[in-house]
Parts: sequence; structure tokens; C-alpha cells
Amino acid sequence: MPTRDIPYHNGSIHMSSQTARPPQRPDGKRTTRSARARRYIKQTAHVEARRDGKPIAFGWGAHLSRSEKNQLQRRAIWGVSIVVAVLIVAVIIFSWVNINVITPGLAITSVNGQAIPQSTYRKLVALKAQVENNKIYGVHGLNAQADSVKSQVDAQQSIITSMTADITATTKKIQALPAGTSIDRTNLTVQLDSDKQKLAAAQQQHDTLSAQYQTMQTDVTNELQLYTQSQVGNDSVQWLQDDAFIRSWLANQSSTIQGQINPSDSAVSSAVKSFVASFPKTTTYGSFLSSDNVSDADVQAMMALTLRRQNMQTYLASQIKSPAYAVLARTMTLDTQTHAQSILKQLKSGGDFAKLAKSNSVDSATKDQGGALDWLIQGQFAQTEAANTSVVVDNWLFDHSRKLNEISPILMENGAPRIVQILNVSPAYTVDATTLKSVQGDALTIWELQQRAVPGTQVTPADQTMLTDSSNMPSSLPSAAPAVATPATGGLPSGGGTTGGTTP
Repeated sequence: MPTRDIPYHNGSIHMSSQTARPPQRPDGKRTTRSARARRYIKQTAHVEARRDGKPIAFGWGAHLSRSEKNQLQRRAIWGVSIVVAVLIVAVIIFSWVNINVITPGLAITSVNGQAIPQSTYRKLVALKAQVENNKIYGVHGLNAQADSVKSQVDAQQSIITSMTADITATTKKIQALPAGTSIDRTNLTVQLDSDKQKLAAAQQQHDTLSAQYQTMQTDVTNELQLYTQSQVGNDSVQWLQDDAFIRSWLANQSSTIQGQINPSDSAVSSAVKSFVASFPKTTTYGSFLSSDNVSDADVQAMMALTLRRQNMQTYLASQIKSPAYAVLARTMTLDTQTHAQSILKQLKSGGDFAKLAKSNSVDSATKDQGGALDWLIQGQFAQTEAANTSVVVDNWLFDHSRKLNEISPILMENGAPRIVQILNVSPAYTVDATTLKSVQGDALTIWELQQRAVPGTQVTPADQTMLTDSSNMPSSLPSAAPAVATPATGGLPSGGGTTGGTTP
């Protein structure tokens, strides 16, 4: 078919049934395009989709196109970011759980397998430390009491100074009078005698108050020795262990006894109010809770523990009465286990206990008496001979199955080997008031020692790291006893008023 040309104003288009071709030069060559008309359009999609043959890592990825590599890179970045974010959140959560759940739940000690967590320990430390602080620095504390007495001492000193001046002035007036009897001399003499009596009374009151003030200063010094991290910490562990024994014992008692010892809610609330009322003027209950990181519920719980302990002491003391079961015994303390075994062998062979005690015992309090002890009621030996730290001997003596003249095996008490012998028993011994009151005062301590001595009882020592860990200690509680100034002997005026004067 013949071709045809179709004219067009902006050029001509040569149409063909086969194809459209641009106009040909006469010599058959294509017309060169104008540089101006030449345009290049970047074929991004085609380039991104093209494989560049470059691997991504370890020879892998050469088969991927550029767009696929970009997509893979974006996914990798997001994946890494998410993993990092998850790890950060996990670390934060683990740290929180460790600080607030795991670590506080770790046992600082245990009693017969019952763990006592350091979270409970921390709460009791907070309460006990503040109670001790109140006792020293509170509105009614020892310092406030001492300051009040000091004010009275100063007031008495002012009276003494004034009266001394009056006596001196009156004496001079009498000396200035003409010799002989006169109404003026009589009146001044009466006044002088009255002033001297008042001065003597003021001086006596001053001296009494001054001695009282010095005693209070000593009390403050002694109390400050107890206001330390180690003292409060060890006491708190002791109390928690004791409370475990008390609660275990209470579980087997009647409801009546349980009601006597377990404090009521009203008693706890009243005790907390009294506790708060004793705060120093610069401290509030809210600031105490915040600074020591405890709640009101924590304070209530620890106050209940404190009252339960007090009630247990009261109950146990009420069970110690006169007349009481008592034993008459003698004892000797040896220097070594080997020496004790030798003495015990001699005793079993008929050796004289008194003679052996005199020549071998290292107990200076009983040695010269052949080891003889006075009549004892239960708890008395632990109190007077073992310093309230052991009931090993006490428990042996007061086992009602013992027989007269029975000699004990070697009893290790506080690291020292002891041998005791029962000489007599009284089922109803009349106890003197002083001894009775003394043993009653240590009733809880003796009972707690007896609980620890029960065969099979296990009490783990306190974890020393947790004991004074900063997270368990109030920031205001000193690590050691704070330095205090020792009052000088002449720290208070002694009065020194004239009680006599010149004889008119």
C-alpha cells in the first residue's frame, strides 16, 4: 500500500501502515535532534527494581533489588529499635521488681523455717528509731526535761544571789547601829534570821535540782549510746525473732490468753497517737512517714508488735508468784572442757564437790563458798549467773525429774563449761519481794531464752549486710553514737550563799 503524508503545523508525521518514522534526510540519515528538544526522564521505578548484584552481608542479598534492600533495611531498623525499647522497659521493670518486691522479700533472719523479710525489719527499725529519737529529743523527751530542770536551777540561783545580797545588807545595817539593845536592832535581827532560813531552803532546793540535772545529763548520754544503727538494728531483729516465738506460742493458747496478749485495734490506735504526740517540735508524722518510706498501716502493724511484746511480758510476769518451786544448788565453772571432764570424773568417783569447787572453779562469786548458791526460783540462775544470755543450767536445774544430790553433765553456757548439783528442792518456797520483782522484770527475756533452748529450735543469725543497709536505715539514725559534751563539774552554779553571816 502506498504511503501518505499528513501535514501538521508543528511538523509532519509520516504515517505508514507499518510504523511511523521521522522525516528522512535526502542522504538517508536521521535528522539530528536539537539539544534543546532532548529531554531525559529518570526512570526511578525501573532503576530501584533493578538488581545491582551487591550483597548485603556475608555474600547474601545480591539477588535483591534496591527497593527490596531498602525495605529490608527499614524493617531491620524498626526491629532493632523495638528490641532495644523492649529491653529498656524490661530492665526498668526488673529493677523496680527487684527493688520493691524481690529485695524487700529476702529474709534477714528466720525462726524455725519462718522467714522474716527485711521489709518488715525496715518498718520496725523506722518505728524503734523514732521512738528513741522521741525519748531524747521529743517535746517531753530527756533533753526537754533536763532543760526544764536547768531553768529551775537558774531560778533558784537567782533567789540565792538576791537573798545573799539582802543578808549582807541587813548585816551591815545591824553593824552600823549604836551598841546596845534597840527596836531597830531587834527588827533587823529577826529579818536577818528569816532571810538566812530562806537562803538555806533555797540552797537545799538548788542543790537537789542541780544533782537531778546532772543525773538527767548522764541519762541523755547513756540513751545516745543506744541511738545508733547497730543497736537499733540488732534490737529490731531480736524483737522480730521474739515475736515469731510469741505468735507461734499463742496459736496453741486459749482465746482468753490470746485476748490478753494480742492488742486491740483501739489500743494500737491510742499507742500511735501517743507516739505522734511525743515527736520533736520540728518533726511531723507526715514527714516521718515520707522520710522513712513507711505508711500509716506499717506503723500500726509495728506498734501492734510492740504492744504484743509488752502484753506478753506482763502476762509472763503475772505467772511468777510466791510461793514458788525452788531448788538449792551449787555450781563450779571450769576453764577448759578437758579440765571439766577430769573434775566430773572425780565427782562421779565420790569426790567432794565443795573442795573441788574451791580449788578448781574460776567463778569468783561462788568459789570460796564451795560453789554454794542460795535457794533459786526458775529464771534466777539465768539472771544472776548467766547475765540473761543463757538458760542451759537453769533448764537443767528446774527439770522436775531431777533427784536430790544429782550431778549434772558438763553444761556449756556462754562458752564456759559448768557443773552443778542439786542439794534440795522446795515445791512452795517463799520468795522475797526483791528477788520476785527482779525475776518478774526479766520474765519475757528468760522465756525467750527458754524457747530458743528447746531441742530442734533453729534461729538463723541476722544477715549482717541487710542489718545496716542504707535502704533499711532511717537517714537520721547515726551510724555511731553522736558526740555529746560532758557537763563539767562546775557547769551549774552551786549556790554558795551565806548561811551564817556575822554575829551581831
